[in-house]
Amino acid sequence: MRHAWLISIPFIVSSNLWGDDMTASTEIPSTPPSYQMLRFNENYGCLSNTVNRSDLFDPIKYIPLRRDDPSWYLTVGGELRERFEGNYNENFGIGGGPDSYLLQRVTLLTDWHLGERVRFFVEGISGIMEGETPPAPPVQQDPIDLQFAFLDVIPYLTDDERLTLRAGRFGMSFGSGRLVATRAAPNIPFRFDGLELLYTRPLWEATAFLTQPVQDSGGLNAEDHATTFWGLYVTHWFDATHTLGLDLYYLGIYNKDVSYASGTADEARHSLGAREFGNRDNWDWSAEEVLQVGSFGNQSILAWTASLNSGYTFQTALQPRLGIKLDVTSGDSNPSGRMQETFDALYFMSGYFNDASLLRPQNIIDVHPNLGLQLTRTTSVDGGGDMFWRYSRNDAVYAVPGFIAIPANDNASSYVGTAADVNFTWQIQRHLSFQASYVHFFTGSYVHEAGGSDVDYVSTTLTFIF
Repeated sequence: MRHAWLISIPFIVSSNLWGDDMTASTEIPSTPPSYQMLRFNENYGCLSNTVNRSDLFDPIKYIPLRRDDPSWYLTVGGELRERFEGNYNENFGIGGGPDSYLLQRVTLLTDWHLGERVRFFVEGISGIMEGETPPAPPVQQDPIDLQFAFLDVIPYLTDDERLTLRAGRFGMSFGSGRLVATRAAPNIPFRFDGLELLYTRPLWEATAFLTQPVQDSGGLNAEDHATTFWGLYVTHWFDATHTLGLDLYYLGIYNKDVSYASGTADEARHSLGAREFGNRDNWDWSAEEVLQVGSFGNQSILAWTASLNSGYTFQTALQPRLGIKLDVTSGDSNPSGRMQETFDALYFMSGYFNDASLLRPQNIIDVHPNLGLQLTRTTSVDGGGDMFWRYSRNDAVYAVPGFIAIPANDNASSYVGTAADVNFTWQIQRHLSFQASYVHFFTGSYVHEAGGSDVDYVSTTLTFIF
């Protein structure tokens, strides 16, 4: 762990990074933004007015580049994250055993605003893993790499409309993160090389993109030429406060040598989706439906998913939120047939079901009642019990990276198990936060017949960000 801290020192001295938001605004806020997962969505133009500066780090969030033009400025930011994970019976104990390790992520960014129409953003990243059973996966062990580097050019700009052309390496996160997100828990998040076209106006936002994902190699990474990923994502809000809205999207992907329980082949998959979301009268909801078509080798693809995440917040002490999450993702009913029916979750968010991240949302039905409590202004706790079944007994259970975690067994029960989880969050102050999670997975006979057993998982995360 000693050399991990040594690597972090030069980053800390010069500054550090990170936080999550799905959208960027066309307006400059009157106060500094909250820290977001995709740091390039933060806008510190308001700090050109020194009256708005109240934080220790504000002087480096807005460094003027021209005295006579406040739209020329530089932002510096960064993050230091220390995370412990104890995974007792990783992959249900099939082909592995107990493992615990420390993760360190250090990032440093500079954001150059060269007037209202040109911007350059660059972010470096270092990920270190200590104490693991070797070898460390490249998504965790990457001592120095380029996280993001892109150029924005704005050919069209009015008081309430903006069209941005982005080229380079960037991250993407759409809607609830069910198909495209940032992979926050591992040291190295998702990133893509390519082009984006971003359009915003009041009540509307649209993003078109053509990319290749960056391949995790543990070193200075290049794009994965075996995969091409493209799409269009449109959001419309029905009110000025952005509390009620609709997402419509198309995502296309071409992949070489994709593996499912039915075999391995080249794949061209097209996802057509919709998401309805809102917040009203103490209720909140997000429902999503996706249909997937295309080809997998000589098979046609016909897969689908539907989900609901809804809850009610009581306006009493502790503000308890009683919620329910429901997911259905299709699986293959006949591996030797002409149709490939396994849903592909693409680049979904980490911790999709819980922080243990044991299961990929493919060939899975889950029901997750949950309860959240706001203990104080800065601390909260939530948890629940998540019950899992295979959608098709002729299909497998898949691990988060995409490989088969438990093989298909049509003679075994559909029931996979139940995960009990509890999560604690403490926002110590603006720059410092602490999180802790515990998950116990009670496994069923299907897992036992494959040689697996119950799982215990614990994590703690301390993050400093500016």
